[in-house]
Amino acid sequence: MADAAAAISTIQSMQIALQLLQTITPTAWQYPPQCSVQDGDSFDFIVVGGGSSGSVVASRLTENEDVNVLLIEAGGYPPIESEYPAWFTLLARSVYDYNITSTDDGKTAQNLQGKVVTLNQGKMLGGSSSLHHMMHTNGDPEDYNEWARMLNDDKWSFKYAQEYLKKMETLIDQDLLPPEDIACHGTDGPLEVAKDTRTTNEKYLKAFEELGHKIVSDINAATPAVGYTENLFEIANGFRQSSALGYLGRARNRPNLCLALSSSVTKILIEDQKAVGVQVSTANGKTYKVYADNEVIVSAGAINSPKLLMLSGIGPKKHLESFGIDVVADLPVGQNLQDHACAAIVVKTDKCDATTPAANPHQFPAPSFNGYVSLDNSTTTADYDTINLEFQCGSSDILQLSVNMFSYSYDVSQTIFEATKDRKVIFTLLGLVMPKSRGQVLLASTDPAVNPQVYTGMFSNEDDIDLIARAFMDHVKVLDTTYFKSVNASLVDMGVCKDAKTEYEFWRCYAVAMSATMWHYGGTCAMGKVLDSDLNVLGVDSLRVVDASAMPTLIRGKLYAGVMMLAEYGADIIRKDWGI
Repeated sequence: MADAAAAISTIQSMQIALQLLQTITPTAWQYPPQCSVQDGDSFDFIVVGGGSSGSVVASRLTENEDVNVLLIEAGGYPPIESEYPAWFTLLARSVYDYNITSTDDGKTAQNLQGKVVTLNQGKMLGGSSSLHHMMHTNGDPEDYNEWARMLNDDKWSFKYAQEYLKKMETLIDQDLLPPEDIACHGTDGPLEVAKDTRTTNEKYLKAFEELGHKIVSDINAATPAVGYTENLFEIANGFRQSSALGYLGRARNRPNLCLALSSSVTKILIEDQKAVGVQVSTANGKTYKVYADNEVIVSAGAINSPKLLMLSGIGPKKHLESFGIDVVADLPVGQNLQDHACAAIVVKTDKCDATTPAANPHQFPAPSFNGYVSLDNSTTTADYDTINLEFQCGSSDILQLSVNMFSYSYDVSQTIFEATKDRKVIFTLLGLVMPKSRGQVLLASTDPAVNPQVYTGMFSNEDDIDLIARAFMDHVKVLDTTYFKSVNASLVDMGVCKDAKTEYEFWRCYAVAMSATMWHYGGTCAMGKVLDSDLNVLGVDSLRVVDASAMPTLIRGKLYAGVMMLAEYGADIIRKDWGI
């Protein structure tokens, strides 16, 4: 346990040291400067949240020089460590994170520190795109087609969504992919993505191919999106490509974009069922009101957007009344919370290399590959996915990942680290791509500074436990393949579920005991429930929500590309509605 405890102490010391070095933020030159906002000022549009979605919306709207936009962000400019791909583990649980944790349900997350899930959310320009893991996946085409069916609105089908998935993107190093894959990508969008060029994954991919899995050069070009593949990353020229860098970087010289940092929106101002502005509180204690001539756009994320709506009187009537909040619209805000529930396993593989090259801060810290698997080939879309990372002997990176990012207990984290003392290891995160379980976000207080209560609902649906148990049984068959047998590969014993009688019982128990998050929260202000299919809040004029909370369901993949697509599409819907 000493190594795990020391890792947390080291990370905290590094976070403090980096903060002290950045009294003048060295990244600020890449973004718009702050503007002066006075009480009573008005703008055409107010965008709440400068994160993944808000950066897109503010940038796209201000492409029209006749439109003025106020973008309000609770955090500041991203720190220098956010730019280096290998340093992402330093950002979790820092001042650049909202530090929201789930409520202990007594069942899941019991091997995480405090028996709660650390629900990392970026508190800086770029939001979570400035601290997430940078893996780039679009999801399966059927995910978007299902949205269209649920909403009875064809514009959300993959046919149209793909246009925006390509619009946002520039694929660099195109010679690494075949022409048919390149055709599925954009070549002049604000977000640069690139293929990981490390070749160490080849032996692992061959092992899964031996099991009968399809190996694809790019999961984003596969239809259906099923198979094993090396990753595309939102990393270009050695640096993280956040939405802030891609979109606000393009807008940094626009006089019609007003940026207010270290400023939190505490309430949406609503008059006669119409949003007219917002109330803002600054880090230095100043409070003011600003007004929107056209509309207010909330892009605060799947946890903070429902919190703001509920504080403003939009949400479940009984819940709001219990806090003495006047109800403006009785809507299921905060319900329908979805996340990609998962659990980690560690496999010891080959002996360590004689020499290990020094870590490159400009690369993702470990070679990686992903799998999207249809269980027993029973469906044409994936049932589960795996993120697989290879770590060298004595890797401090795996310790930081386990103890700070996933927040596994010191005992579990120490067990994982001990496994690297004499062997390379593969750290695998296996999760369900379309879970049936649902959680909820509720107010904890009427004080806007207090984080909401988050009930993840993880594995609350029995079908999810059954499916993930069978998924683990399917995945570990790889230990019987030629390569894994040749290195005498073995599963690391985490010390849980000792009383299980069968393999199925073991994995049912293990998935719940080791349950964690992939940080893919969505659905809490879903279209079809809280919003119409144009992202308008039902029953309240001039108010939209444009972020992951608007998703009716998750996508089968990392959420970021789908969120960016939704924001690009949302910006176009807004421009069309206002003729701009």
